[in-house]
Amino acid sequence: MPLIVHGSAWLALPVIALQGVLVLGYLVWLLRGAPGVSPSVRRPATWPRVDIIVPVRNEARWIEDKLRNLAELRYPVESVRVFVVDGASTDATANIVAAHVARDSRVSLVRFPMADKIAQLNAGLRRGDAEWIVVTDADARLPVETLEQLMATGEADPSVAVVGAPVTPAGPLALEALHWRLGNYLRGREGRRGCASLVAGPCFAFRRGLLSAWPGDAVADDMHVTFAAMTAGRRVQLIDVAVTELRSPRHLAELFRHKFRRAHAYLREVFRFLPRVPSMPSPARTVFLWRAAHLTILPLLLLVTAGLGLAAIGHVMTSPAGTLAIGVGMVVVAAAWWASRRVQSLATIVALGALITVALVFALAALPFWRQRACFPKVAAAGQPAGEVIR
Repeated sequence: MPLIVHGSAWLALPVIALQGVLVLGYLVWLLRGAPGVSPSVRRPATWPRVDIIVPVRNEARWIEDKLRNLAELRYPVESVRVFVVDGASTDATANIVAAHVARDSRVSLVRFPMADKIAQLNAGLRRGDAEWIVVTDADARLPVETLEQLMATGEADPSVAVVGAPVTPAGPLALEALHWRLGNYLRGREGRRGCASLVAGPCFAFRRGLLSAWPGDAVADDMHVTFAAMTAGRRVQLIDVAVTELRSPRHLAELFRHKFRRAHAYLREVFRFLPRVPSMPSPARTVFLWRAAHLTILPLLLLVTAGLGLAAIGHVMTSPAGTLAIGVGMVVVAAAWWASRRVQSLATIVALGALITVALVFALAALPFWRQRACFPKVAAAGQPAGEVIR
């Protein structure tokens, strides 16, 4: 038994060391040379024209309030157009939008014969001609200054081709809230380092010249546009104004399904753009490689570590001393759990890491065998029906 335990320990050492490089090395790189505060952004002398695309499918519960939210955005009225692209809704979504069009000439209803977010976005792209395109979901609520901040950030630097916003979920799950909080922080720091690794689907903007159309097999429109900017030698930035996502997972099973689908969509884009890494300038290339390693290599290393740990625990538990030590350790951990909110926060971080790791491992395993479409039921807010556009 000692030989088995020691052998597992020696095998675990290089695995843990590589994990440390991927996690701690990334954090050190991220913080080294990145300013602690976001640089101030000046208002442009002339505001650019903007086309806002809202792809929808069975969003009668949300669309009227969404259009009201967009109308309240602080921006020159003559410089904004809104294209609501309806993907063959079977509820009152299209009728609600049509009624709004009669009251606001800036809004257009684009009827599309099928529910496919990528195809709907491409239909919206073909209808507009503004310098900037903003993509936003029906359940995303934007503070009044969001559009000004997006455009001011993009216009301040010609090398910036994509601008995103942090996201705050309105749902009840602590794991989902923590996921967004950590993601917002890391992507913000990446942006200060030179290029963010991702913009979030609820709201992002990009220059029209960057992308004429999304490929038909894409699912993660937000990640595709980010990687397209990196490949083109352009920068990706985030603003400091957070948008609110009204729908988010309500329980763990729903959260896992949601993260699995997102992981699967992200991995498709990672492998699509991996051959183009040599054309990416620094720091975009560095950011891409860090994130690609986090999505592909790190979850497998964590899975190996967990397996080795369980094997070692199984061997230790066969001895009376080992069983006693584990029992004492469980009592200590339980006491600390109830005595300290910090331990609870740590437990939440560990739980989130475990959930995302498992979701990524399953997504990696499914990648060669399963293709998802760019349309599936979104999670619903408590007591409300779900729409059918990908998150």
